[in-house]
Amino acid sequence: MLSSRQKVFLMSGLVAGTIFFTVSLGPVFTLFLLKIGVREKIIGFLSILPSVVGIFSLWMIRIVAKNPVANFINAAWKLFVIECCFLPVFILAGILPSSMIIAIFSLLLFVFYFPSQQYVYAWFPVIESVIPSYERGRFLGTLRIILTFAGYSVLFVCSKILGPNPDYLRFFFAHLTIMMISICFPVFLSRSGIPEIKKEAPEKIGFLDEFIKILNNKDHAAYFRFLAMWTFITGITGPFLMPFYKTELGLSTSFCVTLASVNTLGYGLSVFGWGRVVDRHGSRYVLFVSCCFAILYLLLLSHIHLFPEPLMKKLLLFISFFGGVVFAGQLMGDTTRRMALCPEQNKSSYFAYMLVFGAQLPLIVASPLSGFILERYRNFQSGLYGIYQTIMILTMFLHLLLLYQIFQMRPLKEKPIVEILKYDITESLMKLRDVIASPP
Repeated sequence: MLSSRQKVFLMSGLVAGTIFFTVSLGPVFTLFLLKIGVREKIIGFLSILPSVVGIFSLWMIRIVAKNPVANFINAAWKLFVIECCFLPVFILAGILPSSMIIAIFSLLLFVFYFPSQQYVYAWFPVIESVIPSYERGRFLGTLRIILTFAGYSVLFVCSKILGPNPDYLRFFFAHLTIMMISICFPVFLSRSGIPEIKKEAPEKIGFLDEFIKILNNKDHAAYFRFLAMWTFITGITGPFLMPFYKTELGLSTSFCVTLASVNTLGYGLSVFGWGRVVDRHGSRYVLFVSCCFAILYLLLLSHIHLFPEPLMKKLLLFISFFGGVVFAGQLMGDTTRRMALCPEQNKSSYFAYMLVFGAQLPLIVASPLSGFILERYRNFQSGLYGIYQTIMILTMFLHLLLLYQIFQMRPLKEKPIVEILKYDITESLMKLRDVIASPP
């Protein structure tokens, strides 16, 4: 258990560390790549670097399992140092050829994802150990609310720094701003005083046999099928939202960053509510409802091009906000269920195998394939729909398979989804009847 002071340091460090992932690895880096001439196919390949690194970093599991807390803090320092190494790239972009900049940028990303993998391997055991199960929904909800306002603020500042059509120097100052905040990441985690986790017996790391052992558990297998399919679907569209905004809809750089900030705002303002729903109805129900919302989100986004530009921008703000709400529900349901299914023994390998094979391996197929199709068939048009809209509609239908996988999950001290839905709908109708019968 952590004291209130320790929780403040832990939460502050987690917030500062996430800023780089939210702002730089998201809109800033993608917009920079688009500026130097990178297209969807390369973006698709760059987006799978974490997954490629994940496959080749399973050797870290035993190291992290021996001392998750030390690896947690050590990885934070490594990440900050590598993040700072990106700064010269923005200066060199105006001097060196684009091909060389892409090569340097890709190499830095590749190196960056090794300590990132180490950090994620340690993150789940550390949080699972220091935050009791009955507090996780509230803790994660509070954390993500703070992340939202921090991320929104930094994205807003970056949109002002970048402007509508930024040069490379503006990208440098935007990233420098992020680095000034990110220094708090390793410093606060180092000062949090997280107690060491009780040492487990050395884990047998047998690449396939341990993974097969996990899948022999019916609950783990059902969750794994959901996680792999959800990650695959997300990999089809997720990395290409910025290219869609910038190249397909022709929006300015500053407005693209604004959409990212609104998405972050929707995420944070709803995540605490999703956490309360998890505590009340369970993670399976949250996954089901958020996936239903995802279908509506993709339906709206795939038809946004049919509206005139002034109205389109206003609708995009709403859709981006709603997309943040959807992602918050999916992520909250996924995180809490992954922790709820965690076995008593071999926790580190459980989290690592689920991460690598369930949340990273599917991306190796999905994102490059989607990027290749988007670039190869850029001029495709079928009635009102281009290639981007067609891909979005396809992923919308894939979510129906995702809903089926959620139904396949067995409840963990939860009521059946249909029963909860009936109760919520009935309760809402009763409140609506009371309002109609007795208006304020």
